[in-house]
Amino acid sequence: MLVATLGAMTACTSPSSPPPAAPPVPSAKAPSAPIPMPVPRPEPPAKRPPAPAPTEHLRPEQLTGLNRDEAQALLGPPTAETTQAMATVWSYRRSDCALSLVFYPEVETAIQRVLSYEFEGGGDAAACLNRLRESRTRHGR
Repeated sequence: MLVATLGAMTACTSPSSPPPAAPPVPSAKAPSAPIPMPVPRPEPPAKRPPAPAPTEHLRPEQLTGLNRDEAQALLGPPTAETTQAMATVWSYRRSDCALSLVFYPEVETAIQRVLSYEFEGGGDAAACLNRLRESRTRHGR
């Protein structure tokens, strides 16, 4: 019996199959090149509403932002034009009212647009503006 016991003991201490190998460690990926971010496009200049139609009743605030061609299409050629630094001033006169349009170039495009305007004569500015426009149409300018 002793032999059987010793055989059983040796079986427990004898080397058996090797222990299972540890699971493979995932290899770290080499860092890939950074993904280029899209370059944002500059936004186009804001679209301006179209110039008022010649038959529409004009309001003085509609003058702001007009370019020279649009202003001339509405009011005809100015009675006088002066240049002061970067500004160009167009003057329109009628016996009972006068209008000055002040043009400045846009930074992005250098297109001259009406930045400000001034009425003289003390009457209703909208009425004066429309009389100036009507006188242009009547005289065929």
